[in-house]
Amino acid sequence: MENEGLAFQPPNDFSIKVYPTKELFITMLVKDITIRDAIGDLVDNSVDAIKKNSGNPSSLSNFEIHIEASQKYFSISDNGGGLEVKVAKESAFCFGKPKNYVQGVHTIGQFGIGMKRAFFKLGNYVDIHSDALTSSFEMHIDVDIWREKEEWDFTFDKFQEHISNPIEKTRTLISVSKLNSDVQDQFNDKQFMIDLKNEIALEHMYSINRGLNIFINNEKLVSKNITLIYDEEKGIVPAYWKHSFKNTLQAEILAGISDDINKEGGWYVFCNERLILGPDTSEKTGWTGANGNELPKYHDQYFRFRGYVFFNADDSSLLPWNTTKNGMNMDSPDFLYVRNQMIIIGKQVKKIMDDMKKERERGNPESKQNLNNVVKRAAVVPVVKVMSNKQSLPTVYKYPETIISPAPKAKKGTKITFYKPDPIVQKAKKYFETDDKDVAGELAFDYFFENEIE
Repeated sequence: MENEGLAFQPPNDFSIKVYPTKELFITMLVKDITIRDAIGDLVDNSVDAIKKNSGNPSSLSNFEIHIEASQKYFSISDNGGGLEVKVAKESAFCFGKPKNYVQGVHTIGQFGIGMKRAFFKLGNYVDIHSDALTSSFEMHIDVDIWREKEEWDFTFDKFQEHISNPIEKTRTLISVSKLNSDVQDQFNDKQFMIDLKNEIALEHMYSINRGLNIFINNEKLVSKNITLIYDEEKGIVPAYWKHSFKNTLQAEILAGISDDINKEGGWYVFCNERLILGPDTSEKTGWTGANGNELPKYHDQYFRFRGYVFFNADDSSLLPWNTTKNGMNMDSPDFLYVRNQMIIIGKQVKKIMDDMKKERERGNPESKQNLNNVVKRAAVVPVVKVMSNKQSLPTVYKYPETIISPAPKAKKGTKITFYKPDPIVQKAKKYFETDDKDVAGELAFDYFFENEIE
């Protein structure tokens, strides 16, 4: 045949167009995130911008993030340097990171979808206003109209380039209206708003400790002060350890003791300064109770324990967190390597708390509990300040072991043991001005004997 051996040539319209519909894309994008996650992504973006433009890593006191949440609208604004027109054009509004995208250094954001999926999760009309150092723009997105268009582009309504704004005049303002019904319900729920404030304050506790001001509905968020007892004169010095992996990932551990507060004890794990895990006293950070190999089960003896782990990477994809940034990747070899070191250092810190307990249990009066009294008088220092001088810290935890008071001579007589409800015991300890339950019991018996028998 004349055409035998020639390749088959399909007609011009033979190709099959494969592309996602916007409806499917929007639905899948927000399916597995909560309203709380969506707001968290926007806060992460603001913190990233502020850290990038702070100029002073030890203080963020000149920077603010303001969040407003009501049944009518949601807004978030910051004075962290604004979003440049070039960045908005080439990466910020893309769904995912472009092929030639240059990763921001030391950021929390990772996948390049957080801001956009937050828009879709929260509502259907978005206003963005940015004043950056060299440009400014306004953009209005009506999601309902955009959804019906074949094009996927967003369009500036106004923009200026090649201008000069002082850093104190820069800002980014994002407002979302036509809120989705579930968002309206949540913003009207008092408990949701309380939880939102508490969780953002916890996640960004390190930045707040550095002075960052975050407001939600005009209420300034307050984060617990992360501290360590650090007093060289009294011989109590935290342990510090650092490791650099083959990529740009680095890990640091800072550990010691602080105030005797149950809910503040444990390990705090940060990724690029955002709290991902903690305060944790579970098996995730070694508190398994396994004899010899790991840390004991956490209980009142260890309420003073404080351990801070800092994972830092220029490329946030290298951080050993999970994709939702609410926990660690427990299968990560990098995290498991650091976890092993956490246990080693944790055991060193455990020893001082064991020795303090032995002193208290010997029946010594408080005046003779040497180690306990030194700890009570020692300086409590913010972790931010300790980390500013970390190069001088030892790799092994230090405390004055030689001052531990000797065990008193064994008492003669009959030992009396009995159990009473904890609230009653606490009242007795307070009455007799002692932290030792055994001393309180002896004094209570003496009081009874002197007043009722003699």
